[in-house]
Amino acid sequence: MKRRIALALALGLAAAPALPAATIRLRPEVQQHLGLATQRLAPTRRAGEIDAFAKVLDPGPLAQLVSDLHTAQAASMASHAEALRASALHAAGGGVSTRDSQTATALARADTLKLAFLRQRLGLEWGPGIARMSDAQRDRLVMALAHGAAALVHVDTHNNDGQAGARTVKIDIGSTSVRGTVIGPARVAEPRLQSSGLIVEVTGHAALLLSVGLTQSAHIESASLQSGVVLPRDALIRFRGAAWAYVRGNGGFERRLVPNPVPEEKGFFVASGFAPGDEVVVRGVAGLFAAEQGSGR
Repeated sequence: MKRRIALALALGLAAAPALPAATIRLRPEVQQHLGLATQRLAPTRRAGEIDAFAKVLDPGPLAQLVSDLHTAQAASMASHAEALRASALHAAGGGVSTRDSQTATALARADTLKLAFLRQRLGLEWGPGIARMSDAQRDRLVMALAHGAAALVHVDTHNNDGQAGARTVKIDIGSTSVRGTVIGPARVAEPRLQSSGLIVEVTGHAALLLSVGLTQSAHIESASLQSGVVLPRDALIRFRGAAWAYVRGNGGFERRLVPNPVPEEKGFFVASGFAPGDEVVVRGVAGLFAAEQGSGR
């Protein structure tokens, strides 16, 4: 790369009329030596987003609560069966006293109340979304959490913006993002943001990256669609704390600021600053940048 850059600067920039400050013009042989290649941007649309804050939850308390629920269910079934047996024997004069029959019935009722209380705790501590799940669905969720195939995330926005009716949330991880499904509203508020929050489930390989306690930026997807383009990752270069990309045009290459890039699977979505049909440089970007800086622009 250093040899290419040195040669490009030695060959010099082609003489050209005055261009915008972030535009550079190179001779064809220099472009070829730098290996410049471009890609034409295609129009795309994506759901609008509201910025949010995400924190990965500890699934241990949920697993413990579900385990307690199963224990209570087993105890309730056993005590009810014992109460029915004692009542039948007492009625048939089978040697079970009235007191023993009443004690068995009282124990069955107590176990029923305990089971109902544990079900209420699901809603009180984890929100109505998890409380509405069937026992089988919760078992599958806990199993996935235990095996790292799922993660639960608490997502908040300022003053609950965008939370009503939200279905999917994108959580940033490094230079990419993963999608999560909204299970329902949370029951533990985030006082700093004045947000009640959402409980979001992330599944698949990405769940392994979401360690308990990790905090990340997130985006709640809204129903409205936003038009723009997706810039390939190879097109971006960092300079002065911002992202830039080169666009071919007017016989040269214009370096443009990338405003508010949003990570996507294939690159970064931008709603402004770039248009469908623009040719962005996707190979030789570093050499082009070095040539621009060496030109004194």
